[in-house]
Amino acid sequence: MDPSATNSLVNSLLIEIHRSLVQYGAEASPWSSDADSELLDRIQDFASKQDKSVSEMVDFLRSRKHLVDFGVYPPEYTSLHFVGLGYFLDRMKESQELLLNDLESAIGQLAGDSEAVKLVERAIEQNQIVLKSLGEVRLAVSTS
Repeated sequence: MDPSATNSLVNSLLIEIHRSLVQYGAEASPWSSDADSELLDRIQDFASKQDKSVSEMVDFLRSRKHLVDFGVYPPEYTSLHFVGLGYFLDRMKESQELLLNDLESAIGQLAGDSEAVKLVERAIEQNQIVLKSLGEVRLAVSTS
């Protein structure tokens, strides 16, 4: 893959992470009761983990003089403002699984650029932690 295509692919992955449902949940604060404040703090933590990947991708792209596009949130996210927290967490988990699939499939496309591969592998690790934690939080919400 030529460097321009590599940079474009990394930028598209950056947008997916930066405009993920986890990030949206951290910024938009899903509907919840006061009793859910600890859970909302966890969502902020998940977003912080993703922010690390975004920051690394921005640094990577800027070092290659690539104009960084941060994207916008998908409009369908606005329909999730007044849903129950359990439903919202289920959508976040599904969204995170799709994000991980996209990150993992990008590895093969980036095979000729070891720096880009390592970058995406780190993003995969961070987002696997987020997915695992989302599953644990969802389980806790189900049993409470």
